[in-house]
Amino acid sequence: MKNKKISKRELIKRIHNLEQSLGRRPVKRDNGTLYNYSRELFGSWNNLMKAAGYDVRLFQNVSSYTFDDNLAYFLGLLITDGHIAYDKKRENYKVAIYTSYPEEKDMLVRLIYKIFKYKACISKREFKYSTRPNFEVRINSKTLAESLMNGYDIPGGKKSLIIRLPKTIVKADEMSRKAFLRGVIDGDGSITKYGVKIISGSTDFLNDMKKFLSELRIHTGSIIKEHDRNTFSIRINKKEDWDKIREVYAYGFCYRRKRASINKI
Repeated sequence: MKNKKISKRELIKRIHNLEQSLGRRPVKRDNGTLYNYSRELFGSWNNLMKAAGYDVRLFQNVSSYTFDDNLAYFLGLLITDGHIAYDKKRENYKVAIYTSYPEEKDMLVRLIYKIFKYKACISKREFKYSTRPNFEVRINSKTLAESLMNGYDIPGGKKSLIIRLPKTIVKADEMSRKAFLRGVIDGDGSITKYGVKIISGSTDFLNDMKKFLSELRIHTGSIIKEHDRNTFSIRINKKEDWDKIREVYAYGFCYRRKRASINKI
């Protein structure tokens, strides 16, 4: 059955009405009829979005990339404070990293462009329990999602309880292993005068990290269950390990607040 004829103006009005009812910008899967109208009247959904006054980011391909210390750092962040969405039903494919600090958001954009030659998309999310906005810095790419899932053993969807250390990192050179550790500390590490604590919901991942750190000649304590949380942690708190942690933060991309905390101690 063909759609009834409507004008471009009426279609734009319906898009704005849909935005009000949803409380967010509409996407094509929200309303199949409007999506069909967009192709019929404007040629594509993106053309309709432009006509309705929305900013539209043109489709981008992720450039071919190689494993190096920058990618190792990215993987450390992705494992600890990131997410891969791979939803065939909704056609939702993305690789995202989250931060609440604007300067870190900007650094992530530079990092992603450095590795993948991709201009990252940014969404700002606000939560009732926090006065600080949370930024999602993402790459919308099915190809990259598949590549990271298959090539680096990073699960799509919820991963906090099942994540493991990627085999590629275990076999990497020392510079890349240190960059990965920097990403892990930036993503899920806390730094105090007593040492560095790495937190995870996966005890398998923490056991992998203990062996990994031992090979870097960095000591860790036993795995400890965090109070009132379904998470666990390991700690690096021996005085002789501090210079090694400072070396990890001596070069490359990083969260500056973490580097400053480590250098201060």
